[in-house]
Amino acid sequence: MDSIILYVIGVIMICFVLFQSLYFLKKAYDRGLEIGLSEHQLKEIIRSSAFFSVVPSIPILIGLITLIPIFGSVVIPWIRLSVLGSVSYESYAANAIRNAAGVDSLFGDPIAFSTAVWTMTISIMAGLVTLILFYRKYEKKLTEVRKKDSRWGELLIAALFMGLVGTIGAQQIAIGGYNTLALFISMAIMLAIGLASKKWKWLEEFALPVSILSTLGIMYVLIM
Repeated sequence: MDSIILYVIGVIMICFVLFQSLYFLKKAYDRGLEIGLSEHQLKEIIRSSAFFSVVPSIPILIGLITLIPIFGSVVIPWIRLSVLGSVSYESYAANAIRNAAGVDSLFGDPIAFSTAVWTMTISIMAGLVTLILFYRKYEKKLTEVRKKDSRWGELLIAALFMGLVGTIGAQQIAIGGYNTLALFISMAIMLAIGLASKKWKWLEEFALPVSILSTLGIMYVLIM
């Protein structure tokens, strides 16, 4: 569960992803020079892109930290969230298996640990398989709906997202106590940022990390 083999696998996977990133960065840089962009412009683009990629990724780092006590090790959360995974999905799946097993940490239960790993790994592939098999049909149907009334396409996607958020949020409300308080605080902060982003568009990129970090800070003060 915390063997050197898992760390080696993690390093290999992450090195592969880094290689891909650097390869396409080089291709994009060369293409930029071909179309007439200066080196100074390209460096500014890289710098701003890096900033707007790293800061919104802070919630992923926080998610990784919260998963460590569940698995009793950093290696599985590290592999899952470094390559292919959603922090909301990974946390949801890991907590579901932990609650089903009736344990505080999966580290002491090999069966529960392996079940969580397989659930997180296989289930996340459903999205990729669905896209490969059904995306064209889905896109065609969605386009037809948008042609009839453009608002329905937006409402459909918003409804799907709110259904996901509602499922997770309802669980926290059911738990009660500080969990519910944190939920409503984060909702209030997100609402405030959403309203402010209408005037300052750049705030949209920072809504999630600011909401999470602010809620953590407020809850720390309240609990302590």
